[in-house]
Amino acid sequence: MAPLSAVSGELGRLTTLVRSGDLEEIREIISQAYSPYELQCLGDPREFSAWYAESGFPGITVSGLSYGSPDLYAETLIRPQPLGTYLLMCEVVRGRVRVSSPGREETCVGPGETYVLDPYRSFQVHWSPGAQMVTVRLAKETVEQAAADALGLDAPVRARFALGGPVSPEAGRTWAGISETVRREVLGDGIARTNPLVAAQLTQTAAGLLVATQRLITPGVDARRTGTVSHAAVRRAMTLVEEEPDRPHTLADLARRARVSPRALQEAFRRHLETTPLGYLRQVRLERAHQDLMAAARDGSATVSEIAHRWGFGNLGRFAAQYRQRYGHPPSRTLGG
Repeated sequence: MAPLSAVSGELGRLTTLVRSGDLEEIREIISQAYSPYELQCLGDPREFSAWYAESGFPGITVSGLSYGSPDLYAETLIRPQPLGTYLLMCEVVRGRVRVSSPGREETCVGPGETYVLDPYRSFQVHWSPGAQMVTVRLAKETVEQAAADALGLDAPVRARFALGGPVSPEAGRTWAGISETVRREVLGDGIARTNPLVAAQLTQTAAGLLVATQRLITPGVDARRTGTVSHAAVRRAMTLVEEEPDRPHTLADLARRARVSPRALQEAFRRHLETTPLGYLRQVRLERAHQDLMAAARDGSATVSEIAHRWGFGNLGRFAAQYRQRYGHPPSRTLGG
């Protein structure tokens, strides 16, 4: 991860669009770059100044923005309109900002910390004197397709993000890595600026990691169990298990065929069925074993051991314990009538 001093130096290679102490000029130019917004100097207007710069390639724009100077006292308050068609991943390089979504959330962000502004809410940002920020801009539709892929859904979803930063320190480091790569491609001699295929792949990777590392609060599906499961990847995996319970399924195999990552499938099963994919497989196999035991009780066609092995239970003691937990009595009682 690049040190903040290096990040601040990188921003000097962006294309400056405005550097001014004129409130109206700043408001006009940044409104065109982002979205229409209110701009207020909380102090002596003579101490106000701002700088905005950006560069990018199709799919990603990197921007630098600062208000005021650390040796002056004027703070700045901005109130943009909802972003509409894109999201901003924001990293504070210098100073502090206080970000709030009226009536919902508020967070204070310092150097090296990040937050996401999604396109569906209004917000305001209170800048300390001389605060500086770098942002990565991604199209809303790109992020929402990435969110659908992560949730195992067949169509884009309305992606919403909390203001609380990454989901873990590890996730923060992962995002810092892709952010550094993006800046290097935009500001250096990377091929993404001239190769559309590389640009598209990098954009999709950045969107996927944004969804994976930040606090996504979009309820992609209804998590209440109502007899059907609306999560597409879970439905696909359930169908595979129910149609082929005798196959030697692994988590990786089920995830591949459900078209999500193993981790995403695990999390989706826990959220919607309160179990894991392999736990669900075990439940289905127990049901099939129960059915076979009842059939064998009528015609004597198999033993407990044969039925257990038929459904992949190699340890008879563990099979008996799981069966008792599920049906309230040992498998031998089912077989014996």
